[in-house]
Amino acid sequence: MTKLARLLSLAFAVCTLAPQAFAQTNHVLLRRLSVFPIKTSPELSPAAEEAWWELREKLTSDKRFLVASKNFLMQKDVYQARSVLTPADAIILGKLLDANALVTTWIDDRVLHMRVYEGDYGRPLWEHQLTLQPSLPVAEQLEPAVVKLINDFIASIPYHGFVITDPLKGRPVYQEGRRLLVKAEVGANAEIDVGDPAQLIRVYSDHLKPLFTHGASIEVFAEGRVVEHTGSTVLIELDRMNRATSVEDGTMVRLPRELKRLEQAYSLKDSLKSKIDPEFFSPGMTSAKQKVEEKKPLVASLVFIANMAAFLLLAF
Repeated sequence: MTKLARLLSLAFAVCTLAPQAFAQTNHVLLRRLSVFPIKTSPELSPAAEEAWWELREKLTSDKRFLVASKNFLMQKDVYQARSVLTPADAIILGKLLDANALVTTWIDDRVLHMRVYEGDYGRPLWEHQLTLQPSLPVAEQLEPAVVKLINDFIASIPYHGFVITDPLKGRPVYQEGRRLLVKAEVGANAEIDVGDPAQLIRVYSDHLKPLFTHGASIEVFAEGRVVEHTGSTVLIELDRMNRATSVEDGTMVRLPRELKRLEQAYSLKDSLKSKIDPEFFSPGMTSAKQKVEEKKPLVASLVFIANMAAFLLLAF
């Protein structure tokens, strides 16, 4: 087979397998973000600079996200305004910046656009736009409009924290008495009360459309309730879980009450409806306490055998 024939064969295989590659693609937890400068006309550059700083401040204030600094973007020689990215460009920039997501913002004929790309696969995660008022200067509207858009993005994320390993316990899920517990980072601004429901989820999709605006699938494989809220972390007692699915650092935590609050507070009026498909519960979800209970007969049997052995030794 000639070199050209091999290349054509490889291209055909890639084209054939490409749809299957996205048959079920797991979403990667958003933790590290890179925000590019806002693309505008030259006369709006000062206003765009101020709006860019405000956008970054909004993302970092909750401490849920780590946002690349201006110096870091300049060191990587990528500090420049951008609009639409191709999947290849998004993947290259994601790898170069070690970013889970890339944010681009631009103005086109008094319409402010914002788009967030996934760093690993290069596809859009979320996109929205606002039409600016024709009777007001664009420079005066830019910053509040940018804040509205990034708030809508934050409200569209279908999870609100992630599992972390308690350094004193050494593992993500640990047992205290009959309780199975997990600790999660939820950010500094989350409004969470003891007793609020909590879910451990997996987010995935089977298409290339923006994940948070055109529907994603959510699998709930464990659920419980918040039993402690300290600073930016919560302690969750698990009531039900699928034992076949492992809980690891970075496992996504969904808080239904916080989801509703963010949607009501920050979603734009024309996007207030849920952008995510209804979640479904993983097959095999059983009581978390059942796992603890199943250990008791074994422990009792071992204790009984040990007592019998001691009795026989004393008898002889």
